[in-house]
Amino acid sequence: MPSIYKSGAFIQQCFAVHPRCLDFKSVHLPDRLVMTCTSCKMHHHLALRSIAARSSALADSPDVSVEPAARAAADLLAECLAAHGTSVTIRAMDVIQDVIGLRCRDCRRLFDLDITAFESHQL
Repeated sequence: MPSIYKSGAFIQQCFAVHPRCLDFKSVHLPDRLVMTCTSCKMHHHLALRSIAARSSALADSPDVSVEPAARAAADLLAECLAAHGTSVTIRAMDVIQDVIGLRCRDCRRLFDLDITAFESHQL
């Protein structure tokens, strides 16, 4: 039976030691993401409280602007993950504040995820 750890420490360690090994396994927006780490062979389940989206300061195109009234951040993130999932990476992580930041390299959007629970499954 696989071990289950209810702590953000394991995903924090993956992000600190081998951040390029974290990939999205399944996406159930607006309230859940599952990531896998190809290095340590763990699945990290993230329960989401909220998602905020904004344009990167480096965005150089009017196509990238995020209008919160027009579109939900969860919809924008779902579009990014569907269209160019390999371009969405973790840019910041703070498991004390329960916040994870994502960045889409292709459309230059930033996403701030407010996490309610972390759970890591050792396979």
